[in-house]
Amino acid sequence: MASNDHELSAIAADPRTDWDTLHSIAENHPALRPTVAENPATYPELLEALASLGDPEIDAALTRRRDALAAAAAQPEPTDPATPPALAGTPAQSAPSAQTPADPSPPPPPPAPAPGQDGTGNSPIAAPARSGAVRSAAPPRRRRSRAPKFLLTVLLPVLVLIALSALALSLLDGGSPEDSTAAESPAQAQSSQEPEDEPAEEPEPSPTEEPPTPDERRAELAALPQESSCDSPAADREVFLDLASAASENGSWVESEDATLVRDALLGLQDSCDNTHAAALFLDLRESEQTPNALRGTVADMGSAWIQASFPAQGQPLSSFVSPDGNVVCELADTLRCRVLQHSFSAPEGCTEGVTYAIRVDRTAEPDCENPVPQQGQQVLGYGQTASNEFFACTSFQSQMSCWNQLTGEGINLSASRNFTY
Repeated sequence: MASNDHELSAIAADPRTDWDTLHSIAENHPALRPTVAENPATYPELLEALASLGDPEIDAALTRRRDALAAAAAQPEPTDPATPPALAGTPAQSAPSAQTPADPSPPPPPPAPAPGQDGTGNSPIAAPARSGAVRSAAPPRRRRSRAPKFLLTVLLPVLVLIALSALALSLLDGGSPEDSTAAESPAQAQSSQEPEDEPAEEPEPSPTEEPPTPDERRAELAALPQESSCDSPAADREVFLDLASAASENGSWVESEDATLVRDALLGLQDSCDNTHAAALFLDLRESEQTPNALRGTVADMGSAWIQASFPAQGQPLSSFVSPDGNVVCELADTLRCRVLQHSFSAPEGCTEGVTYAIRVDRTAEPDCENPVPQQGQQVLGYGQTASNEFFACTSFQSQMSCWNQLTGEGINLSASRNFTY
């Protein structure tokens, strides 16, 4: 009996357990209700029902569950250099005007006038007239300006004298403009007949910088596990490519020790960073067409057994399959993708013909409707059966299709009525 209780407790804590089973355990086994409440895959309605019981152990389990989910959400996701890591979800700010400095705060408003006062300090209420016999003052007579008469009588003669003086000086100094042009023409003609100066010698180009030697590239790769930032597999990939470009010829390593250096660097990155970083780099080197043949062959020969899997699964080695009801179609490759054809939940933006979700080795489940999984008469994955490859796995249940990342345990439950990531 103790063995059965232990097995039932493990099922209640397993995030891959389907919702019907969790409901049955919570209803028929009160002692396991805290375990069901702490399971990250328990659906919201069951959590609300458990919370309403007022059991201290259940309340403590719910608190631990919320703390674990909050800690997982606070961890930063890795960035893709292609992408301007690329912050997703933040609206773009408007560019400041070319004529106005970018100042995010508006100028402060003018101080409001005191009660009963306008902006000048005077009361806005008009004062009453003193007496009806007081006459209104006559408008002042406009005085004619004398400025035009001054300009005509004083400045105009002065301007005429200045113009006459300038004309006289030009006639005394150089004669007519035609004489000046004629005097300059012979000099210009003589200067045009003189030989042109030889162009200055161009400076010699600076010597080109010598590329790093193969030994320098080997030193860079050997130091990569300690110097990697661990947030960009693409940046670490360049160090591997630099070594392959400098130390391989005709698809083979010049020195056989370079293959060992590549394997040691990948293992070191798993220890200094984590298994998802090493796995993403491994897949990039193995699958990219830009990887030199010597490097691709070394990575392919390594296989993936060295990558540590925290949630391994033993299942059928299927690359594509469909649920028994035909509503969920999945494919397993270097990325796991599953498509829900008919659904009652709200589809993410951009998803029109079903909803496709993707799980990558270093990223959690997210919508990927730009790459839908096609319907091609795939093999049926029966209820209770599991399909897996080197990094991902899916188990078919009557209520859902549950798929997860074997390296991290993160995954998604899919059905026609809802989807739930964990």
